[in-house]
Amino acid sequence: MRKIRKILIGQSGGPTVAINSSLAGIITRAHEEGVEIYGMQNGIEGFLNGRYTNLTNLFFPQKIQQQHAADEKCGADQQKHTVELLAKTPSSFLGSCRYKLPEVSEETPVYQDIECRLTSLGIDGILYIGGNDSMDTVNKLAAYFAQHNNDVSVIGIPKTIDNDLEGTDHAPGFGSSARYIATIVRELARDSEVYGKPNITIVETMGRDAGWLGAASALAREKNEEAPDFILLPEVAYDEERLLRKTAELFERKNSVVIVISEGVRRPDGSTLLDKSHMKMDAFGHLADQSGNALYLAELFQKHFDAKIRGINLNSLQRCTMHASSKTDLDEAFELGKAGVDALLAHKTGCMIGLQRLSDVPYQAEIRCIPISEIANRVKSVPAEMISDDGLWVTEKALAYLRPLVSNEELAFDAATRRFVSSNISPDNNGLPPFIPKLG
Repeated sequence: MRKIRKILIGQSGGPTVAINSSLAGIITRAHEEGVEIYGMQNGIEGFLNGRYTNLTNLFFPQKIQQQHAADEKCGADQQKHTVELLAKTPSSFLGSCRYKLPEVSEETPVYQDIECRLTSLGIDGILYIGGNDSMDTVNKLAAYFAQHNNDVSVIGIPKTIDNDLEGTDHAPGFGSSARYIATIVRELARDSEVYGKPNITIVETMGRDAGWLGAASALAREKNEEAPDFILLPEVAYDEERLLRKTAELFERKNSVVIVISEGVRRPDGSTLLDKSHMKMDAFGHLADQSGNALYLAELFQKHFDAKIRGINLNSLQRCTMHASSKTDLDEAFELGKAGVDALLAHKTGCMIGLQRLSDVPYQAEIRCIPISEIANRVKSVPAEMISDDGLWVTEKALAYLRPLVSNEELAFDAATRRFVSSNISPDNNGLPPFIPKLG
């Protein structure tokens, strides 16, 4: 069994405010253990195209060590500060991709090319940070290496604002997005009340297959607010007649209505609210553009109510707003990154580092390693017991689940930490050309 001396890290899928915190945790623990760190640029797709960089040299350069040789503490502080800055930098520092590896059973040179590149760099283990599709990559790499007696370890680190990853109580990135959504819905509700005239505000959240982000907007009511009034989740089939009736009932007692709808809400037959049959699919079979439900409802309400209608799509804001991030989220992401390195050092492979909740109050969770075969290509939906009987709200069980994740503790943002780590890094080159698959 090989000693872990060099590891390769990749980030994949949609960015979040917490994915770099996991990367910072990996870098911190690996450096403590004397492990050299490389990073894929733009995930597995970038790696296949010869894009990677030495993160040890980037974050712990020899020139800094030499410059502060007379004052080791000063040098250590400067290096630590750089990694700490990375932990509070939104988006994916290493870049991302949505590249789907072929099935392991297919006759393809892709996996041989990956093996060649790993051997050239002397890589002993891979940590891949991402969501559902990224765990598919982890699953396939681990399966291929096992079939071909390659002892390179492969571990997944969870990341997704949608919170739809199986095998973990929640995923890093979700808590911060949930906090942002609850905050912005509460503030939009106040904005909608100022004129005293009938108005409807529709807020669309991400959530292709699961309604966790939409459900998080219910936390806005916990600050003595009345909004949102309804939450429409993908787990509940869209009922237009009921929605119009309930909205009309609300207008009998108030002028302002706030509705939150997930982008993944569909009709009973599974079709989207807007016709998206003309849209392209990505490599994993997902619609290239999931949004549009807020626009659909805005047009619907215009036909039925004499009111001012606003449709607001939070779009990328819900995954990159660092100033509204959850401290719990960032801290857990960092710890999962460290745990990923520990798993590699323990020669574990084919698993994802996840969280198991022990209690809601006080909030406690423990880190565990879950077989990747139990996670890849599965979706964790909001369970029925967390959705109200009428399908337009959430239960106390959902709120108890959500509260600890959004963290009421404010992050410290001083003049220094308002800066972000630049992702403008040049790839190294080991002489291997980009992978070009043969066609036909």
